[in-house]
Amino acid sequence: MEVYKSKYLHIAFFAEQRLIEAAWLSTTKTMNADECKQEFLNYLDVARKQRPIRGLVDTSDMYFTFGLEMQDWINQTIFTQFLNMGINKVAFVISKDFFAQLSTQQIMNEKEGLKHTREYFDTKEAARQWVLSAS
Repeated sequence: MEVYKSKYLHIAFFAEQRLIEAAWLSTTKTMNADECKQEFLNYLDVARKQRPIRGLVDTSDMYFTFGLEMQDWINQTIFTQFLNMGINKVAFVISKDFFAQLSTQQIMNEKEGLKHTREYFDTKEAARQWVLSAS
């Protein structure tokens, strides 16, 4: 069920699986750093309300590249709180944009990102199958 929608991000929550699913949109080509931070804060707010234990992040249409400062902010501000909520398994659908994908993977390779069990996939179906698996 969709629980959040903006011009950059759609978020759905599936209560039975306790899965939060975020899909970044191609409009992220025009997103600036402040808008990006606000979207992450909105994402965090949704997660606080829904209490997921696993996540699926579809970055296949994301074109925003996270600079080093933004990567640090996401790790310190967002991922720390996601971990405290109990979100520990996250599947990513990789971006078609090389630089956006590289910066996403850099975020996940930082201290807080490394605490999540995570995998990267070419399709949403494969990502969903893995994130819902028992391990």
